[in-house]
Amino acid sequence: MVTNRVILVRPHAFTFNKETAKDNIYQISPKETSENEIKNFALREFDDAVSILRKNKIHVDVIEDFDESTPDSIFPNNVFVTFPGKVFVSEMYAENRNKEYNKILPQLKKIIDYNRSEVIDFRNEEGRVLEGTGAVVIDRWNSICYGSLSKRCDKGEFLKFAKRFNLKPVYFRSMDKGVDIYHTNVLMMVGEKFAIIADNLISENRDEVLKSLRDSGKEIISLTEDEFNNYVGNSIELKGEGKNILVISKSGYNALTDKHKNTIEKYDFILPIDVETISKYGGGSIRCMIAENFFELEN
Repeated sequence: MVTNRVILVRPHAFTFNKETAKDNIYQISPKETSENEIKNFALREFDDAVSILRKNKIHVDVIEDFDESTPDSIFPNNVFVTFPGKVFVSEMYAENRNKEYNKILPQLKKIIDYNRSEVIDFRNEEGRVLEGTGAVVIDRWNSICYGSLSKRCDKGEFLKFAKRFNLKPVYFRSMDKGVDIYHTNVLMMVGEKFAIIADNLISENRDEVLKSLRDSGKEIISLTEDEFNNYVGNSIELKGEGKNILVISKSGYNALTDKHKNTIEKYDFILPIDVETISKYGGGSIRCMIAENFFELEN
């Protein structure tokens, strides 16, 4: 299942988030760039991204967030996940990220028919975290979910999620520079016909992950170090006109080897989008910015 409807949150207060930097080694602390400059660069990148998606026939709904207390609201896919007729709500690792859902909810209700939705709310007082499709990469064609266990992907919550949505769970551990990779979707994506994965960084259950991908018919693209560092794994497949679209950061596109580019182009049109500022200071790329809207789709 693939969609051409997405939800993005305009980052009026985007900046380096000290709370998420505790376990996200990919965020870079600003030294010579002011918070105001970062915000303005990010807003420009965001608006360009929306324009590019719309020009490629992707339906984009935009939520506005003006609150200075939620600098990471530009990454809504971590906070909620949609299924046909259902909305999943995440418990977040950082305190300031747990504020996001209630703030965007009034605008979300204008996008989906919230009154007839089934809300599956995993927020809890014990701090058991599962950060949406940051923590869980879903193969919606084969009803499988992948999760790299970390502070953002609690094993118990991951298994509960899989059971609740009738998905086969495949969990593993991955490490980079001696620490857990904070989000599964930094490491991998799963498309209709192929999967992109930095499998060399999987420290536990690597064979099980690769077997699951092969058994579900995916052509596996194993990332080089340069591709991983430029967020090739943090890309997303959307529904295009006649051919699916792989939305990828511009830096990721530039890092692709010719072999990998050719493999992807067998199946998808590649759409690069420049999100350099957002990636640099947010520690996440274009996929993190996109919450897919499956609410109205049939199972």
